[in-house]
Amino acid sequence: MQQVIVSKGSGQFYTVPEVCQMLKVDRKTVYRLIDRGLLKCSSAIRHKRIHSASMEQFINTSVYGGAK
Repeated sequence: MQQVIVSKGSGQFYTVPEVCQMLKVDRKTVYRLIDRGLLKCSSAIRHKRIHSASMEQFINTSVYGGAK
């Protein structure tokens, strides 16, 4: 399995639909991951935005068992 790198810079944020596409999961699943603290998001504006570093950390720890 090839490691996925989603980080495009220190200030990159993704919308929930973008995260759904990247992880190939339903919208409800992304919101559950946010509620459980597995994905960190910013809700400073009306819509949630997930930081690329949070996505990368989630993928590395969940899919690859913490290996870098």
